[in-house]
Amino acid sequence: MNLAQSPYVPANGELPHWRDLPWLTMFAMRACLELIRARLVFAKLEAKAILERNQQARAKAWTYNQPNEQSLARIAYVIPRLSTRLPWRSDCMIQAIAAQNWLSSLRAYGEIQIGVENPKDGEFGAHAWLICDETIVTGGDIARYNPILAESQGTGD
Repeated sequence: MNLAQSPYVPANGELPHWRDLPWLTMFAMRACLELIRARLVFAKLEAKAILERNQQARAKAWTYNQPNEQSLARIAYVIPRLSTRLPWRSDCMIQAIAAQNWLSSLRAYGEIQIGVENPKDGEFGAHAWLICDETIVTGGDIARYNPILAESQGTGD
C-alpha cells in the first residue's frame, strides 16, 4: 500500500482541503502528543532497547491487528509534517517511536527498523523507520538503506 497516494490524505505536493480540517486537527493534536512523548523516551533510549521496544509493542497488540488503511495513511501523513514544525528535534527515530506508540494504543504492531546507507564519498548515512505489516508508516523511501536492525525480513528491497 502506498500511503503517500492514499485517497484518505492529500496527494504529494497538494495542500489539505477544508474538508480535511476535522480529521487533520484531531490527528495533529494526537501526533503532537506522541512526538512529545517520543522525544522524552528518546532522551533515555539506548540502541539495544529498540529490540525490546519492538517486543513490547508486539506483546501489547492483542492479536496481530492491522489498523484500517485510513488511520494508517493519516498517521503516516501527519507525523512527518508536524515534526518539521516543532521546536525540538523530531527526526526519523523520534517519528518512528511516536508512530509505534500510536499504533500500540490501537492494539496494532509497528516495528522500528534501522538501516544504513552505502557510503558515498566517505559519508555514512543511517535511518530509522516504522513498518506495519510491510507498510512503511514513517521513514519515507527506504530503498537505499540496508536494514541492520529488523526482526521481519524482506524490507528495504
